[in-house]
Amino acid sequence: HKVARGGMAELFLADYVRQDGFKRKVAIKRILPHLSGNPNFIKMFTREARLAALLQHPNIVQIFDYGKIENAYFIAMEYIDGKNLGEILAALKQGLPVDKTIFIISRICKGLDYSHTKRDEKTGEPFHIIHRDISPHNVLVSREGEVKLTDFGIATALSSMTGLSETVTGKLAYMSPEQVRGNRVDRRTDLYSVGLILYELLTG
Repeated sequence: HKVARGGMAELFLADYVRQDGFKRKVAIKRILPHLSGNPNFIKMFTREARLAALLQHPNIVQIFDYGKIENAYFIAMEYIDGKNLGEILAALKQGLPVDKTIFIISRICKGLDYSHTKRDEKTGEPFHIIHRDISPHNVLVSREGEVKLTDFGIATALSSMTGLSETVTGKLAYMSPEQVRGNRVDRRTDLYSVGLILYELLTG
């Protein structure tokens, strides 16, 4: 069941069914055709999807699988029954109370700290996983109050590409100055975006 379409992918709600009868709802993100036809992007996407699949944290949407079916590249990930922060702010038309704001921001920071400091278990070397697209639309809030970051992988893969100038990685309003300029970025670019979300949540 198709639920959304963005600039890089379209999102489907699906049932994952095992042979033993186990069943769960998952979200399927399918890469749009104009990106699937770019071999450099697909190489980076596969690498970053593999890295993102290593991220297992309560505040990060878990990736279950990724691959290619009939020339369509996809990510199968945890389905979150809820809304993203952008939708919540649009519905409220005002900021959130301070306690709820701090709770959400603290959970975003927990997820980012985990991804920024994630190391290779064999070598001990850091992966340097930077999201590069932290915005209200990539922060999901479940009906149970869970806060989870989504869309690792695609954003990082796109940011590593050349020749995709028409596809800006991230949302301009939430980018750090160095990211806008196309300079090298590190974990601080994600924290800059979190600061903007904090401001927006408090002020509306």
